[in-house]
Parts: sequence; C-alpha cells; structure tokens
Amino acid sequence: MRSENDEAKPFAPLRELLTNPFVVTVTVLAVILTFVSTVFAAADVGGDALIGNGMFAGPVLATFAVVLQVVWRRGGNLLDAFRRTMIYSPLVALLTAVAGYLTTWVPAVADTMAASRRASGFHYWFEEPHPFVLPFLAGWFLGMLAGLVASLLVVLVFAYRRPRDFAAANMNDVTPRYAAQVRRANIALAWVLTLVFLIPTLIVWGGNDARGGSWVERAQNALRFFTDPGWYLADAAWLVGLALIPVGIGLVVFIVRTQRVDRAARRAAGLPVGLTRTDDDAKRSDGGEPPTAERQ
Repeated sequence: MRSENDEAKPFAPLRELLTNPFVVTVTVLAVILTFVSTVFAAADVGGDALIGNGMFAGPVLATFAVVLQVVWRRGGNLLDAFRRTMIYSPLVALLTAVAGYLTTWVPAVADTMAASRRASGFHYWFEEPHPFVLPFLAGWFLGMLAGLVASLLVVLVFAYRRPRDFAAANMNDVTPRYAAQVRRANIALAWVLTLVFLIPTLIVWGGNDARGGSWVERAQNALRFFTDPGWYLADAAWLVGLALIPVGIGLVVFIVRTQRVDRAARRAAGLPVGLTRTDDDAKRSDGGEPPTAERQ
C-alpha cells in the first residue's frame, strides 16, 4: 500500500533514478557498447559491418530498458515511464557520444581511421575526424523513440496487469462497484494511445514504400501479401493503417460511454472531469457510493 506521501510525490527524486543499480548497469553497458563499436567501425570505411550501428544502439537499448523497468519496479507508475523517456534519453546519449568521441582520440583507433579513409577522405562512419554532434543528436532522438515505445508497453501492462494503478493515475472511480467497467475503459484507452502512433506510422511508411501508385493498386497488392510478403509488405502496412482508423474511433466511443471518472479528485487537481456529461457524484448520491473525497 502506498502512503499519502507517495501519492503526493509520484516521482522518485532524480538522484534515485540516476543512482539506481539497474540504471547504472544499463548505462555502463551502453557506454561499453559504444566504445567497442567505435573501435571496430574505425576500420569499416564502407559501412559494411553491422557493429558500427552499436554507436547509436547504446542509447536506444538503454532508454528502452530503463523505461521498461517501471513495470517491475516497486512504486512504479505511468507518469514515471514518460519522465524517464524525457530525462534519461538525452543523458545516456550524451555519455555515449562522449565515450565515442574520446575513443576516436585513442592513438590506435585514430591511426586505423586515418589509414582506412579513401583518397577523397570518405569514411562511412566518421565523416569528421572526431565526431560528437551527430552521435549525440541521433542517440537522443532514437533513444526518445525507444522510450516512447517502451512507455506504450508500460501503459498496456498497467492496463491489463495493474488496473487499479492505471485507474488511479487516470483519476478514475476506483470503487469496487465500477472496477470492471473502469478496467475495460482503460484497456481501450491503452490501445487508443498505441494506435495514435501506430496508425500514422503504418500509413506514412506504407504510402512511401508501397509498390502500388493508387489506392486501388495498393489494396490489390495488400491482398498479394501472403504470396510475397517481402515485396508487398508496405502495401499491406498502408492498408492495415487505414483499417485501424475506424477501430480507433470505435474505441474512443467505447471509452466515452464506459469510463467512470472521479470528479471530486479531478476538480481538486484542477483537471477536466471527463468527456461525458454523466455526473458520477450525483449517481453515487442516488444510492451509490460517495465520492472519493467524501470517503476519505
């Protein structure tokens, strides 16, 4: 059970996040991966080896793991997942970029880079002698994307496995009378949040890489996906993205008709009371349970 102080402070102090053994371990591993990748990439002038991608993979994998820790961390909550995405991703990107930058100054690595460059000075991984800005910005951006994906997974896990915590974070009615109804609404909400990012991704990527030029051709190609998945994958993704739009709309309608907000708690926090005109407090006074504020 959480204390009142825990409820008032949904976030652990930043120093606790940065000194968490799991976070420290993941960060060190990301730095090591960057160091090793930089060493091997020095000789890979053409960019043929996958190991060079490790210079950008460190922040991605580290941020994903740190955000996903919220699922099993005691006292973890949904807002903490998004906070970790925003705060940790630039920090680990900075550390890995510095590690990669310093590695290029190691004499053996610098000599390998210089010897492997083509006559024009081209090097696939190192356009500049000692790169820093690009790895930092790319690591930050990709790390935030990874954190966002992990946050969506956290939302889904909370909706299915920790429905009461999800309802409390969303300021829903957590009384037993509406527990099942609120859980269904929040599961739908978790999938809506996922579709918000999934639908445009499928449509934009599918539309850019689709083999068909028109809507009709793309729809026809999508039906051929099972005969040649590699060739028609983009067409199928585009069609699935369009098909998910009415699914998302239906889920939103379901949420509006099903959710039960705790109006007293939301008013106390200065937040909107919900999407519907149903006054939950009035319904409780007609024979239901009292509002949260009155129960406390």
